[in-house]
Amino acid sequence: MRKPLTVLAATLAGLTALTAPDAQAAEQPPADTALLVTGDQVVVKPLADGRRTATVVPAAANGIGRVLVHLGLGKKSYEVPAAALPYLGRGLDWSLFDVDAVLHSKQNAKVAVQNDGREQRVLDPGQAKDFGAQLVRKFLDDRKQGRFTEFQPAMSLAGATPRKKVAPLSVMRTLTVQANGPDGKPDSGDVAFAYNVDNGDLLDADEQAQPFYQGVAKFSVPEGHYSVLGLFFETDADNNVTAVRLSAQPEVNVFGDATTRVHAQQASSKVTWVTPKPALQLEGGFSVQREPKTGTAFVLDVGVGAGVPIWVSPVNKPVVTGKLETYPYNRLSSPPGPGTPYEYNLQQATTDGTIPRQRYVIKPQALATVDANYYSEIASVGHRQRAGMYAFETQNFRSGHQQLLPAKQTEYISGDPAIMWYGGTAKYLAIDGFSWFGAQYDSGRSYTAGQSVREDWNRFPLHPAGGTTPDLNYERWPVHPAATRKDDTVTFDIYPFSDGSVGHTGMGYYGSARDTIKGAFDISQNGVSVASGQIDPRFTMQFNESVTLDPNPSTVKLTLDATREGPMYVQSTGSHTEWTWKSGHVAGATLPKGLYCEWFKGEPPTRDCSVEPLMTLTYALGDLDVNGMTHGGPQTLDLTVGHLQSVAGSAITGATVQYSIDGGDWQDASVTALSNESPGNGSYRAAFTAFSPNFGGSLVSLRVTATDAAGGQIAETITNAYRIFR
Repeated sequence: MRKPLTVLAATLAGLTALTAPDAQAAEQPPADTALLVTGDQVVVKPLADGRRTATVVPAAANGIGRVLVHLGLGKKSYEVPAAALPYLGRGLDWSLFDVDAVLHSKQNAKVAVQNDGREQRVLDPGQAKDFGAQLVRKFLDDRKQGRFTEFQPAMSLAGATPRKKVAPLSVMRTLTVQANGPDGKPDSGDVAFAYNVDNGDLLDADEQAQPFYQGVAKFSVPEGHYSVLGLFFETDADNNVTAVRLSAQPEVNVFGDATTRVHAQQASSKVTWVTPKPALQLEGGFSVQREPKTGTAFVLDVGVGAGVPIWVSPVNKPVVTGKLETYPYNRLSSPPGPGTPYEYNLQQATTDGTIPRQRYVIKPQALATVDANYYSEIASVGHRQRAGMYAFETQNFRSGHQQLLPAKQTEYISGDPAIMWYGGTAKYLAIDGFSWFGAQYDSGRSYTAGQSVREDWNRFPLHPAGGTTPDLNYERWPVHPAATRKDDTVTFDIYPFSDGSVGHTGMGYYGSARDTIKGAFDISQNGVSVASGQIDPRFTMQFNESVTLDPNPSTVKLTLDATREGPMYVQSTGSHTEWTWKSGHVAGATLPKGLYCEWFKGEPPTRDCSVEPLMTLTYALGDLDVNGMTHGGPQTLDLTVGHLQSVAGSAITGATVQYSIDGGDWQDASVTALSNESPGNGSYRAAFTAFSPNFGGSLVSLRVTATDAAGGQIAETITNAYRIFR
């Protein structure tokens, strides 16, 4: 059986990207990281319906080099630093920022480029970042002089074929785009885009973008209907971006030489959110999608940092040719002060072919409220991403933000079920700032207006888990369960150190160079081992294995071990889990839309398998603080025992709990059954008394066993599960 393609990255986010070593297969769909020539990175992840999301990772910490613009032009996706825009097709080839081309040519987190003499060199992330800084310096010098000279020597992605000039197949017309800059003077250095809305694949990228020079950008285009957009950046004396302006003429008829205007002053409507509580803008952006009658949509998405306003030109008359969809997106925070901090994650789409004035009054009843808790036993600078994607979008590229851990906050989110939110958290960065570790992924999810939920991120104790989804019918972002069977082949995808929340999976065996992470497994059928081995974190993020079993009904057992040591890991440092269940030949089964069996790059996910009836444990410690600690004395542990999602599991028959203080003797806890809510689900409460003999507190380890009526069992030991203090 083929296994899914190598996973090289996962879509989490922030100012850094999560990258993983090569793996034979993974629960997460195929994803990969593109390192651009400027040191910026794009972590791309496909969706089940052929669309995709991505995490954008700027190389620069501030200034104009920090701003990247996502462009969907024709059938290609580009991620372009703002400082590179005036040089595209004028020394810098578009291939340097073609996300798919860079992914195709990648060389172990490096990027190969060639000059106009076709001489090649390979840049590592540091060298690419240095080149990005060099590009910014040229941009600033040229801008000061008011004339953008070509970038020399000319550069392209290694292996890129120079585009040959071809004779036009139709009459070509000159489309002149005039623009004054934000200062009211003829603009030089900002960029105009012209897009054919009859056929989105008619023009190449370098035929659709031109820099302004002395207030003019000219395009040579076939006759037809066009959409024109001007993109302007304002900067201060330190070259930090102070405003972004988008001026649109979404309907321009070109049936002879034509002229249109996209003056920066036309972008007169500032994106403004009026929130129920006072809030400060932290980051945000604006997305424009212009769909043609035929071909691929034009997409422009520009993101900004804290306090940077975006100004947009209103368009009152709906477009006639094709479609126009736009929306702002912003994260805002509570002002400094006492009390639990809060955030707003807001976006609001307009799909009627107009661009409204950008003042949005948000009513409390239009929001979902999330009680968000981010657990960490170590105070650290982590990362967080919560990005939203609409069904009309063909692609969605977003960055994330730093986050101090541990943390508690209230998060108010646009309660629109049409938005799919995705992302996750990271506990800490690698020294090189490229990779981050130690927390949780999240599957796609939606929220409804008025909804109130609690979300616990990295809550202890951490333990192995497979993919789960908040909605089994949510086919836009399906997940792979912990164990599936097709015919006589069983495939496992299990991530150690998960927090147990639905939709969350941990980062498994993946860690930084300073961490020591180990794993081992054994799979047996009727007491005979059929596969076993050590798990090497250099090559896999999770336990992933496929085995072929005897078709006859049998008893299968999986034993999985995981340990991790490092300066960021004190609690939940190891787990030993044994699953036992009955299994037999499977044929004709189909998974719900929110799950999948296999997923190969360039192909849709398959669902012709069944989920194995492995038992699951979900832990909830009473009075656990976000630092992973609780008071010594009487302890309560609520335990939910069940089976993997979509399994019609047999009745839960019992559970036992033991605990140990600082690795001492195991002692029994008192366990009381709370309910048996459904045949495959049971709830229990364990009670025990634990005091720390040490002034600085003690670590509590847990050992849990549960059984079901079909002979299934789960036995799990979590080392240093959480901490008690005196």
